[in-house]
Amino acid sequence: MKAVSDYTPEDAALLCSVGRLVCAWTMLEQSLEAKIGMLRDAMGDVRTVGARTRPSMTKLMTELRTMVSMRDRRNASALTEISGIERDMQRIDRFRGLIIQGFHQPEPGGFTCRDGRNNIQHIGLEQLEGEIEALETVASRLLAV
Repeated sequence: MKAVSDYTPEDAALLCSVGRLVCAWTMLEQSLEAKIGMLRDAMGDVRTVGARTRPSMTKLMTELRTMVSMRDRRNASALTEISGIERDMQRIDRFRGLIIQGFHQPEPGGFTCRDGRNNIQHIGLEQLEGEIEALETVASRLLAV
């Protein structure tokens, strides 16, 4: 087991990408909260999102789905898009959980993680970058709903 200070400069891209994944997820949460705030304003509701505690992504998506269904009663395309966004978010969240909870060690071209069954999986930097791009795409799709 090596300390974080022992990581080489070659590992910097890896560590930076893991940080970018975490930041992209947080930005997605903020985009969702902003979208709900905009919908509330448009409907005349002035409550703050998560005034007491920060709501989970599931609760925020449920609220978004409810508000959109009230806004577009006859147009189901927005609800279909929300369902697609939710599927993508769940897939990315599982990947994010694997990275955060199962990070094992750097390897050539990426790093290894241990999943919930203790299986070792190799994650390439390209795969990590792809998931970060997917998160950014989901955030823009969310704002377009």
